[in-house]
Amino acid sequence: MANYNVTIINGSGSQTMETGEYTVSAIYAPGYDMSTLAPATYTATSTSSTGEFTISASGTLSIIFNETGEEGGNPINFGSVVMTNSTGETQYGEVVKIDSNGLATFNNVPYGSTQSAYTLYFKQLTSDDNHNIYPNVFAVGMGDQTQTEYIENTLKSVLQNFTLTDANYAGLPVYNAGLKFEGDDTGE
Repeated sequence: MANYNVTIINGSGSQTMETGEYTVSAIYAPGYDMSTLAPATYTATSTSSTGEFTISASGTLSIIFNETGEEGGNPINFGSVVMTNSTGETQYGEVVKIDSNGLATFNNVPYGSTQSAYTLYFKQLTSDDNHNIYPNVFAVGMGDQTQTEYIENTLKSVLQNFTLTDANYAGLPVYNAGLKFEGDDTGE
């Protein structure tokens, strides 16, 4: 019986094979623990068939949601985020909660290298009452086994209503005026 090396691109590959029992092992899978390939055998039949295999990634991605999208920004208090495809339409895995420090941790994610990062996509689903949800699917280039990324959640702008009345005549509205507000934009 022959030996085969099958190239897998975007999760799939094909190979014409002789019928029989084969032992299967991963020979190349950056960011994955190759010893976790399952199943470890495959039976090639006389008709076309599909072998389905899984392998576990070994990276850890920490995403911190805060007001600046940079280290040191004020974190959001809670929310949720999920790994998706590039359009955000297909969800991979479970929804991950964002904790009171703005942190969401994804374990067992694939990673590449600094020269060839593995691109993962995420979509924020919820945020706390004071912050806007990040509006788009965002990409993270996983180039290291352990990585931290920062995502900005801007403060919500809330409609404020004002009245301006004459100080000398209670209730008399000022007909035509303007007010100027200056602040530090910190939400405090």
